This record gives sequence, C-alpha cells and structure tokens, in this order.
Amino acid sequence: MSRLFIYIEFLFLLFHLSAYGQVNLAWQGGSDYLSVGSYSGAVSQADVARLKISGNGNITFGNWKLSARIVNYPVVYGGNEFPADKISFSPTATSGNLKPGPAPGVTQVGMPLSVPFQNGPNEVYLVPNSNAPIINKSPIQNDYFEFIMGFNLTVAPGSYLNSLQAWKEYPFQIEYTLYDKNNIPIARLQHAFKIQVASLGNPPPEEKRYTIRVSTEASNGLLEFKTMADHINGKSVTYADGLSVSATTAYQVTVRSVSSHFSSSAGNTLPLDVVRLQLSGGSGNRYSRTLSAGTQTILEGTSTGGTPVNFDITYFTEANDSRLFNVPPEQYETSLTYEISPR
Repeated sequence: MSRLFIYIEFLFLLFHLSAYGQVNLAWQGGSDYLSVGSYSGAVSQADVARLKISGNGNITFGNWKLSARIVNYPVVYGGNEFPADKISFSPTATSGNLKPGPAPGVTQVGMPLSVPFQNGPNEVYLVPNSNAPIINKSPIQNDYFEFIMGFNLTVAPGSYLNSLQAWKEYPFQIEYTLYDKNNIPIARLQHAFKIQVASLGNPPPEEKRYTIRVSTEASNGLLEFKTMADHINGKSVTYADGLSVSATTAYQVTVRSVSSHFSSSAGNTLPLDVVRLQLSGGSGNRYSRTLSAGTQTILEGTSTGGTPVNFDITYFTEANDSRLFNVPPEQYETSLTYEISPR
C-alpha cells in the first residue's frame, strides 16, 4: 500500500510539471519605499510591486490564483510593531505580450480593488481565482509570452501612527505565490519594501466610533415553559457572546421593547415585566432590568479602543410568577431594540 501511494504521487507530480512547467513568476519592478507624512495615511504614487507571469509556448492558463503574505511578521522597529492590517494592496493595471491578445484587464481577471493584509503570516489573495485565463496561441513554436500586474500600497489613516513615529522604517518582506487551477503552487518569489513614518506631531482627536451587534441566536431568544417546575422555579436561557459592542469613548447600552406587551397570534397578551434581562462577562457596570417599552440602561462602560467586547445575554423569569400559570399555551412575542450611545 505504501509503495502504491508513493508511485501515484510521483506520477501526479510529473503530470503537473509537464502541464505548467513553463510558467514563471518574476519581479518586474516597483517602488521599494513609502513615506507616511501625516495621520491621513499614505498611498504609493507608483506601483510598489509589478509581477510578471511568463513562459514560452502556447498555453491556456485558467483559474489561477496569486497570493501574498508577510514573511517577517511581526514587523517591528525599536520595539514598535507596525499593524499588518493597516496596509493593503490595490491593483493599478495589467499589460502583456500575448498572442493574439489583448491581455485581460483588472476587472476581467476579477482582482479585488483593495486587499488588506492580516495580522499574522497568513496569505491574502491578490487574485482569489482568475475569471480570465492567460492565453497564448502563437504560430511561432515556443514563442515567449508575458502577463504583468501592478499594485500600489495604501497605509490606512489613524492615530495608531502616533506610536510608530518618528523617522522609523519598517521593512516588510513579502512572499508572492502563484497557484494553478488545482490550488497547487507553481512559482514563488520574495521582495521587500520599507514604510517610513515621518515626524507626525500630536495625533488628531480620535473619531468617535460605536458598534453594537446581537448574535443570531440571541436575536431569536426563546424561553420555553414545558413543565410545572419551569413555572414554579422560574425559567432562564443564556446566549453566550449574545451582545458585542465596541466604542472609542465611554458608552452606554440601552434596551427597550417595541411593543407594550408580549402578544400571541391569537391576540392574547402577557405583561413585559414577567421577563428580566441580565448581561454578564465583558467589563463595565451591568444592570439587571425587567423588560419595558421605556428605554432602560443595561450597561455602562469605558472606551474599548474600538475593539469588540462580548457579553452574555440572559433572559429569565422569577419563581412562582402567578401571571404565567393561567395563560393559554401559545407563543408570546415582542421585539427588543438595543442601542449604544456615548455618555
């Protein structure tokens, strides 16, 4: 069994090399340097990378991919790390020497207009899956062909640049990998560029940003009363990480019911205050509240620095609430609105 496996793999590699052995990936030039002179970030005026796919002979090279990754992650200078997710590549143009031509353009290939790197050594795809093949059909045997792609570099704006100044240079070693339609790497190259952060002065006032999200599960919260014990002891349900918030200043989260009561499809109702809500986890001041149509504060916190913070949401009833004993067995519903605001 072991010999058979090795033999099959060897034949596959021979086939693979014979199919795309003539395709190469080469560096075609580009700027090796970008200076950031303000908190508004920077965009390279010329291509920071120009990559060439080339070879000899006739070929239809379809469904290919091109990736990039930071080999030397994390990129550090003087104890300061440049956040990789603050830089991105954008395609500028394509060109080539193909018979009969023309070379497919950025839109035809399906190149994303902006590809941010990740905080880590993982690949990002400059070409996730080419929509247009590279075709060379020349009457001349082993005729040369090439396809060239240009990319510029964007450094995102923000006060994060404050800790990266002044006149510090951050070297990025990028590895580019070309894949065939079977997701097999057929060519790689590495090239470096530097980002210099000049003297920027004091950062501008940070933009106030707030986000709030209720998970899919918590958005469809359900308290089920199946036994007499559920009525006697009370019922509760908790949705882990049901609420996620981020803020760049001190904030508060409020909740209110859209309706003044729970209602069923048959028109029966229950008062809102048979159910209570409690947040747990995360940080800040959390307040247990009975549901109400009025706006109530359930959380007060300090700035999260724009980073999401998660909280568990618990809905529960009190023990022996007589209002839940003698009601028709139906599904009673209301909609809740969660809001975040500065405080």
